[in-house]
Amino acid sequence: AGSNNKKTVNSDLKSLENWESLWLLKFNPEKCKVMHFDYNQNPMNEYRIDGVILDSVQSEKDLGVVVNNQLKWNDNINSCIKDANRMIAWVTRNMLNRDPAILTRIY
Repeated sequence: AGSNNKKTVNSDLKSLENWESLWLLKFNPEKCKVMHFDYNQNPMNEYRIDGVILDSVQSEKDLGVVVNNQLKWNDNINSCIKDANRMIAWVTRNMLNRDPAILTRIY
């Protein structure tokens, strides 16, 4: 089954290469990533676009959501907490008025 899946993915990547040639639009292989999900003895195959081996990642942020190869939300939750703490620190650092009514509206 693993060999058949690799052939299917490689066929799909070849179709993408044909599409980019047809429309004269190029994919940037540096921005294309491969994520292997750990559910069924994944063989961790290498894949290529335009002859460039795609980077394999364990987690990636896409459309503001962090996804990892375990399909767990920990990375996304930690990213959201980090962003919220950064915003709280910015407001605290830049607000001269410490009136609770004003701070409540800002938060």
